[in-house]
Amino acid sequence: MSAPRRAAADRGRPALPRPDVAQLHPAAGPPGRGALHDGLLFESVDLSGVDAVDSRFLGCVLRSAAADGLRLAGARLVDCRLSGLEAGEAPWAGSSWQEVVLGDSRVGAWGLASARWARVAVERVRVDFADLRGTTFTDVTFRGCDLRDVDASGARWTRVRFEDCRTGHLDVTGARLQDVDLTACELEAVSGVGDLRGAVVSEVQLALLAPLLAAHLGVRVAG
Repeated sequence: MSAPRRAAADRGRPALPRPDVAQLHPAAGPPGRGALHDGLLFESVDLSGVDAVDSRFLGCVLRSAAADGLRLAGARLVDCRLSGLEAGEAPWAGSSWQEVVLGDSRVGAWGLASARWARVAVERVRVDFADLRGTTFTDVTFRGCDLRDVDASGARWTRVRFEDCRTGHLDVTGARLQDVDLTACELEAVSGVGDLRGAVVSEVQLALLAPLLAAHLGVRVAG
């Protein structure tokens, strides 16, 4: 990659927040619904089924936690780091993330419909089903992730990158994409190919998408 292109790509990478764990206060208990959590460390705790709807997390670290059913719908996370989470179900629809890193986690059903992300990195995360319908992502990077089924229909994504990722099925029906880089994402199936405008794909991916594009355009290919 040339220097100008590399510089342009780097501008789209989110700056990773690095809260100083030594300066954080261990949380006295689980997060609460609608509560403000500022500079807290949630570590090696069981947050399964905890109701933290509409809560706010500022400069917090959450790591090595059981989080099955942790309810974060409408929550706001700013300058936070999450790692080592295990959740069969993550109902986090409508949450807002800014300057957040999520890494080394395993999620079954990830409910993020209508979530708004800005400058977020998701690293080495495995997800069986990601509900990303209607999400608004700006400057987001997925790195080293296994995303088996992704529904991004109606999403609005700007400068979103997939690096060394695998996606079993990606649905972008009705999405609006701008500078969405899929070249380093292994795609097995895509729905809504007519709405891939604004995405960047590799030559190999284009060959795989060609039959779907032809069907979308009503073009018959003679054998």
